[in-house]
Amino acid sequence: MNGVQRRSVPSWRAETRFIRPDLWLIAVVVAGLLLTEVGMSSRMAELSIRLDQSRAALDQAQARLDFVRAELERRTTRAELVPVADRLGLAPLDAAQVVALPAGYLVADEAPARGTRGTVLAWAERAARSLVPEAMARPRATN
Repeated sequence: MNGVQRRSVPSWRAETRFIRPDLWLIAVVVAGLLLTEVGMSSRMAELSIRLDQSRAALDQAQARLDFVRAELERRTTRAELVPVADRLGLAPLDAAQVVALPAGYLVADEAPARGTRGTVLAWAERAARSLVPEAMARPRATN
């Protein structure tokens, strides 16, 4: 044993460790940087969700517009379009503009005979589609 003896020191005289301000400053700066990074990530996620919702709303509005246009085109008659064509400067249908197509371009009136190669291919295609359904994109579930 050494000749040095330790004395017990009263608690009020005990050595206190001093706080190193440089370590505290580094810890505060690192915590601030981490909080800034978390805030930026949160903001980016919020903007991404908002963009996705806007795109979904735009797609829905575009589909609605296409549907309404198609509905309008189905309801419009030729008689309603004649005044519009006159205003736009479009010439009405003239008898000289009618073109007679050869019979080869037209669809045949009679149905193909049963047992022909076309019906076998059609049956094979239907069977293949029932066995292997076509891949379709599924819409995202949005809340």
